Amino acid sequence: MDYVAIPMQPVDPTVDVTDNHYWTYHNLPTLLACKKPVTASKDEDLFIAVHQVCELSFHQMIVDLERVLEVAQGAIDAPARRIGDLTEASYFLKRVVQFWRTVNATMPILSGMRGFAEFRTALGPTSGFQSWQFRRIEIMSGVVQRYWRGGTADETGKVHVAESEFDRHFGDEVEAWIEAHRSHSLRHYAAELVAIAGAAGAASPGQWLDEHPSAGPFVRLLAAYDRAQLAFHRAHLQLASVQLARVGVEIGTGGTSFKDYLAKYEAELAPLFPGLMARADAEEGRELA
Repeated sequence: MDYVAIPMQPVDPTVDVTDNHYWTYHNLPTLLACKKPVTASKDEDLFIAVHQVCELSFHQMIVDLERVLEVAQGAIDAPARRIGDLTEASYFLKRVVQFWRTVNATMPILSGMRGFAEFRTALGPTSGFQSWQFRRIEIMSGVVQRYWRGGTADETGKVHVAESEFDRHFGDEVEAWIEAHRSHSLRHYAAELVAIAGAAGAASPGQWLDEHPSAGPFVRLLAAYDRAQLAFHRAHLQLASVQLARVGVEIGTGGTSFKDYLAKYEAELAPLFPGLMARADAEEGRELA
C-alpha cells in the first residue's frame, strides 16, 4: 500500500503557525549559539562545526534506524521462513545511508585544517571516543561487543579520563542499549534473512535475497550501510593520523594509541553482514538509484 501523507495539527494547539519564519522555525539563533570555541582559533570554530554536523546527522540516523528495526521485526520471521513487506524499512534505511554519506563527506574537511595546534590543548580529554550517539548507532547496527572498552588504557591498564568519564555518564545507557538490541539490530535481521534463504535451499543466500522482490532493495541498502559505516572508521583513522602528525604526537586527546584503537573495528567486526556482502557488493551504487 502506498503511503498517504495526511496534514497534522501542531502538537501544541496554542502555536500560531503564521508566526513561523525560517529563522524561528529552525531555531537558528539557539543552534548557532551552540558553537562555543574555547580559543580564538578560526580552525577551532571549524572543528566544532564539523562535529556538530556529524552529531545532528547521527541523531536523525537513530530516529530512522528505530523505524527500520520496527518494520524489520514485523516483516522477518525466520522460524516460519517468511519475509514480509520490507518497503518501509528500505525507505528509512536509504535515508540513514544518505546521512552516512553526509557524515563521510563532512569529516574529511578537517584533514585540510591547518590550525589544530592552536587549540588542541584547550580540548582537554574531549574525544570522538565519547560520542554516545555514535555508540548507539553501532549497537543498533548489531555491534554488541564492547570492542572499545579499555581502548584508552595505558601500559599499566589504567583507562584515560575520556573513557572513565564516558562510562560514568553513559555506561548505564550503553548497557541498556546492548540488552535491547541483542536480538533487535540490523545484524540480527540480516542473519535472519540469510537463515530464510538457506532454508529455501539457496546456494547463494545473497543472490537469492537480492532477487527477492521485498528483500532485494533492503539487502542492497544493508550492504551500502556496511560500506558507509566502515568508511567512517577509516576516515576517522586517516584524519587522526594527519592531524596528530602535524602536532608531532602519537596519542590522541582521548588517550588512545589511536592507530591500534581506530583500526580495531575493521579487524574484529567488519563486515557487519557477511552473508549478504558478496552479491550486494557487485551492485555498488544501485541501492540509492
